Amino acid sequence: MKIVIGIVVVIIVAVLLIILLPKKNSSKEIEITKVISAGIPFRWEYEIKDKDIVEFVRSYVVKDENTGGKVGAKVHTNYVFKGLKEGNTDITFRVVSITNEYEPYDETVYHINVDKDLNIKIVE
Repeated sequence: MKIVIGIVVVIIVAVLLIILLPKKNSSKEIEITKVISAGIPFRWEYEIKDKDIVEFVRSYVVKDENTGGKVGAKVHTNYVFKGLKEGNTDITFRVVSITNEYEPYDETVYHINVDKDLNIKIVE
C-alpha cells in the first residue's frame, strides 16, 4: 500500500511540474548567438524590420577561454530580444567591416513571431 501511495504522489508531482513550469516554446525573450573570429576588422550588426513588434534588450560576449585571446579565436556574442506587441517581423544579422571598407559578406534572417501574451519565438 505504501508503494502505491508513493507512486501516486510521484505522478501528481510530475503532472504539477508539467503544468506549472513554463513551456519550452513560450518565452518573453529570445537569444540569438552569433560567432565571429577575434581580431578581424568585422562585426555583426542587426536590423529589426518592425521595431514596434520586437526590441533589442542587451548583448553580451562569451569568449572561448581555451584560446587565450588569440587572433582568430571564436567570440560568441549573444543578442537578446523581447516582444512588444503581437505580430511577425524579421531580424537580419550582417557581418560588416568595422572600417566600412567592405560590403557585408554574410547575412542571416530570423523570422520572429510574437503572440498576444508577448511570448517571442523564431519561426522557420
